[in-house]
Amino acid sequence: MPAHSRAALLFARVFAVTLAVAAPIAARTKPDTTTIDPIAAVADSSLALRGKVVYVDFWASWCVPCRESFPWMRGMLDRYRSRGLRVVTVNLDRKSEAARKFMREMKSTLPVMFDSTGALAKMYKLEVMPTSFVYGRDGKLRQRTEGFHEDHALEIESMIESLLDEKGTK
Repeated sequence: MPAHSRAALLFARVFAVTLAVAAPIAARTKPDTTTIDPIAAVADSSLALRGKVVYVDFWASWCVPCRESFPWMRGMLDRYRSRGLRVVTVNLDRKSEAARKFMREMKSTLPVMFDSTGALAKMYKLEVMPTSFVYGRDGKLRQRTEGFHEDHALEIESMIESLLDEKGTK
């Protein structure tokens, strides 16, 4: 197995464990400085996200549309968690305190990973905040959305509902 594949697998496993034990952001005292590839974690069928519909959202505290997307993501997770939806957020702020402040203001307990170096943003060629990815139960990318507004929310929710209805790995 090539070294980059082993590294992606290691990151994916660390990410899955982190998701399983993640405490709300407000309760954390030390910044998470590990760059983890959430998209590789979705694709690794041996992990905790196996068989789930996963919404991965890249965001930053300075992003105005992110203030609209966070309540929407929380509502989506509340509505669809029991059917297999998982939401993962990836913060791109250089300083984790800006993210923590944002999360407190949003009263959010969504899982958050930190990419303060921008490594993941480069890897996925992100140009717009927020940028989100929707993965089906099979771990395959089904939709990429740049930005966020009401029209996106309706389209994404429709996609998520249809993916939750699909038969497959559960």
